[in-house]
Amino acid sequence: MRVKKYIKVILLVVVSLALVADIAASGYMFNFAFSKSGYGSQLGGPMTKDDHWFANQKTQIWQQKSKDNLKLKARYLPAAHKTAKTVVVIHGYGSASKYMGSYAKMFHKAGYNVLTPDNRSFGMSQGEYSGYGWKDRNDIAKWIQRVNQKNGSKSEVGLFGVSMGAATVMYTLGKQLKNVKFAIADCGYSTIAGELKYELKEKFNLPSFPIVPTASLFADVLAKYNFYQADTKDTLKNNKVPLFIIQGSIDHFVPTSNAYKNYSYDHGPKKLWIVKGAAHAESMKVAGQKYINKTINFAETYFK
Repeated sequence: MRVKKYIKVILLVVVSLALVADIAASGYMFNFAFSKSGYGSQLGGPMTKDDHWFANQKTQIWQQKSKDNLKLKARYLPAAHKTAKTVVVIHGYGSASKYMGSYAKMFHKAGYNVLTPDNRSFGMSQGEYSGYGWKDRNDIAKWIQRVNQKNGSKSEVGLFGVSMGAATVMYTLGKQLKNVKFAIADCGYSTIAGELKYELKEKFNLPSFPIVPTASLFADVLAKYNFYQADTKDTLKNNKVPLFIIQGSIDHFVPTSNAYKNYSYDHGPKKLWIVKGAAHAESMKVAGQKYINKTINFAETYFK
């Protein structure tokens, strides 16, 4: 009987230690990946020549309140000649609107208005935790409404995003959207859970279970959303907005397999381009003018 008792005690201690270790690891991962002061704060880097060009333009700062009462901001750059065509350009994880100069310049030179929001917890926008595109989809829908209000019945909107911004675009396509004529998603992930699992293995060589499921509980409580719900399989299945998916062939941050998944999930007009030799978010850098030509041609096809 004493042996059985000791075994029970040992098992209880082992399970308790494992539970404590899981909570500690999951809490660390959540703060590292989701918190404003985590990994995202280490990214961004120096501004490029195009970023400085963007900073020197006569942009307007737009502001709105999110459904959960966060003050969100965006940069709006009117076209050189008045138009009702606007492209909403969405940044990636750890970035901000001020770093989207290359993409803003590309669309502005094509003759369009450009709106570059700062997603929650990044740039000028409030928020303690990243929305990873899922929470942001509601914010982007509100920015689209704002553009429509400004341009009235003639309003035409295009969506463009890179990395987390591309995931944001594809998650937003699951909502009812007015006057959105096309969407371009450059290197976006399919699911938040899948991306976290991949990064756990690549960066820390750790298993996803039970860390990711426990981290999901932190997200539910602190960030107020369930990241397991974020899946392009669900948001793209009824999408009718023409979608252009771009991804680098050697993307080791968001695996290139995501592009093929996202393309297969979408059932509307669609196009896929895998840029040979491009790493994560470097398709424009690698393809250069070809990237600009393909992107603008896609926009011109669906803008009236």
